[in-house]
Amino acid sequence: MKNTLIFILIFPCFLFSQTDYNQLSNWYYHPNKLFNFIENYNLDIAVINSELQIDSIIRIDNNSGNNTGVDVFWVHPTHLTNPPLNPTSIPIQDQDINYISLAILGQGALLSKYGRFYAPKYRQASPASFLGLGSSELERANALIDTYSDIKAAFLNYLTNQNNGNKIILAGHSQGSFLIAMLLRDLFDNDTKLKDKLVTAALGGMGYVYSAQGTFKGGWWENIPLCTNMNECGCVHFWRSYEESETIPQPDSNFPSFNQVLKDSGLVFRTTDLDNDLLLQDSLYYGSDINPLRYYIAPDASYNFAQGYNIIAFDSLYSIRFKRESNLTTGFSLEKIDNPNDLRPNDVDSMQTNPFFSDGNLHIKDYHIYIWALMEQIDSKLEECKLISRIENKLSDYKEFSINPNPSSGIVRINTSSYKKSSINNSFRILNNLGQVVQSFEMDNDEKLIQIRNKGIYFIISNYGCKKLIIN
Repeated sequence: MKNTLIFILIFPCFLFSQTDYNQLSNWYYHPNKLFNFIENYNLDIAVINSELQIDSIIRIDNNSGNNTGVDVFWVHPTHLTNPPLNPTSIPIQDQDINYISLAILGQGALLSKYGRFYAPKYRQASPASFLGLGSSELERANALIDTYSDIKAAFLNYLTNQNNGNKIILAGHSQGSFLIAMLLRDLFDNDTKLKDKLVTAALGGMGYVYSAQGTFKGGWWENIPLCTNMNECGCVHFWRSYEESETIPQPDSNFPSFNQVLKDSGLVFRTTDLDNDLLLQDSLYYGSDINPLRYYIAPDASYNFAQGYNIIAFDSLYSIRFKRESNLTTGFSLEKIDNPNDLRPNDVDSMQTNPFFSDGNLHIKDYHIYIWALMEQIDSKLEECKLISRIENKLSDYKEFSINPNPSSGIVRINTSSYKKSSINNSFRILNNLGQVVQSFEMDNDEKLIQIRNKGIYFIISNYGCKKLIIN
């Protein structure tokens, strides 16, 4: 009885309150929504030069409604007007859902190039749930557990009803990243099958990722590491951004990774040990050497530089480097490249500081700064994991090959009769949903019959493109 009473004290909202994710109205974006705005959203990026002219266009396929074999589960950051000063969760109906919907587009929409895009509404936790402000550890934990219960319910609803064997990209920013971190620990960390589905978890700006020195896991998660190479799947990308001239702040001991109640609840593997841990940060794409920042990406709505395009990019407007000041202080360091003839606005220096963050903390710009580098790495992961070829690099001279029937009972006809073949490689590979090659062959003629004996989800990959095949 004693253990039961403690459980009720710590998990009151698990028991008495739950958002219903069978209701599509509780999703900002979902492929099954009657009006899914993101499906018709132009993801092409207009690159703006120093004279404020469109220099080039980066074409990005929008696959938010297409089943490519990869799904994106996105959790938005804190967006609250006049939030309470105590730890609590805020009902969905008390949130500015229109503003949040646009914010998701501004930060996460580009990831829908990889496949179907899912973004749940949820009862946000107030900033005091993360930052203390005189509250107790138990109060903060209860608010976060209440909020997390929504994210868990949304993800399980997606996993049960939508996933169908697909690979998964988890992504979020700030509070969204904290909640994904809990999801990773709760559902993925000790579930090999679910962990094998994970392409990556992109946790922008959530606070601190940590491990014992000399390792890259064993902190928030027991078995899920920080990514140690750009091609690696099943790992975490994490980053925070600061101005070069500012000192990186020390860890805030009110953050969830320090909370013993969350550790006892199973949402953190072990709490942060400031005496022995190393705080980690992505340093794969941008290392300690100073380099130009490739494509600072932002919605054009704030600028109106590219009529007809929703997204713009400034190439080499800033320099960037991975900066470590101590075992506990690290992040990306940005500085505007000195060019008096450059007319592009300096988003970093002109931004209004969020009252919860110090000057020089570029937290709210984390995704604008790193989304291009993140996408470059996800492209590499999808190739390395042998799941699909780069979605944006489908050959323009060739349409995708056809496979019929699909779904199939085992006999499948592949047809390439409408394609030019003078210069294309006719090799095909069939992969299972674990990325293992189960069959390979050449197309000697326009049509070929193949047989797959085992039921499951497969991917047929060639230079003609990639198709998903279901054998039932």
